[in-house]
Amino acid sequence: MHTLNSRLEAYLDLRRSLGYEAPFEKHALRDFVDYLVAQGHPCPIRAEVALDWARQASARCYRTGAAKRLRLVRGFLSHLKAFEPETEIPLPGLVAEPRRPKAHLYSPEQITHMMAVTRLFWEADPLRQKTIYTVIGLLASSGLRIREALQLTLDQVHLDDVPPYLEIRNTKFHKSRLVPIHPTTAEKLREYQAERQRDRYAWRFNTFFISYHGRPLHYLMIRKALHQIQSHVGIAKTFKQQGPALHALRHAFAVERLLAWYRAGVDVRTQMPHLSVYLGHLGMVETYRYLSATPELLTVIGEIFGRYAQSGDRT
Repeated sequence: MHTLNSRLEAYLDLRRSLGYEAPFEKHALRDFVDYLVAQGHPCPIRAEVALDWARQASARCYRTGAAKRLRLVRGFLSHLKAFEPETEIPLPGLVAEPRRPKAHLYSPEQITHMMAVTRLFWEADPLRQKTIYTVIGLLASSGLRIREALQLTLDQVHLDDVPPYLEIRNTKFHKSRLVPIHPTTAEKLREYQAERQRDRYAWRFNTFFISYHGRPLHYLMIRKALHQIQSHVGIAKTFKQQGPALHALRHAFAVERLLAWYRAGVDVRTQMPHLSVYLGHLGMVETYRYLSATPELLTVIGEIFGRYAQSGDRT
């Protein structure tokens, strides 16, 4: 098993060199090697052994546990097979992937209402009101992840360039990108920046969004504020008391962009790679999921396909 441990560490080093930093992956695969030792399984490793380990996902692994563990161990065993040709790799799909939960999609009217309500809650605290108002508006108009917005620094926000843009550095999957923003979004960010500069503690940190005493804005603070707003305007999930996650603003942005392209007659296939890069997706699969996000979008796609099919029949 000493050789197997060495192979695992080499595999993890290779993954890190390619930009993958996944503590869960390291922990899970080391647990797999320990499992092999405890079970007394010699090499070569058989597919059923790896499958048995994957299915032992604990409740702490959440709903994706067994399927995710199977993906991780398949990657390692594929690497190991180059050195141990008799290694067996379990087929994909032996553990059912859980269905992705249906994402809530805010309507433009809901987003406008939520932003307006910030004045009702925090009228006596102009900086806090402007902070929450601007964060919601930025997420809805740019599709940023909340972590990306909260980690923005002053030097990453380029409002006077043409077009104005944001630098998103070393975010999810260790990717960086430039995110152009609409001039109206840039104007709202300028208004926030002016309010920020009036705060006497603003000099303490260089994050673009700040909270009390100039400190960086924390996720839990913006999440709590959003709960208050959602409760007031009557937006809530059917199976929970709390409302949809902040990430739902990102979903809404992507779906609205696709709808706008379809309605304008744009060739969406050629635009999808641009949307994928803009959103910072690792691959196109994540972007294509939005195509089935709403009945409205599926209806538009169906109508376009119907026209295409009728045209084909005539020819």
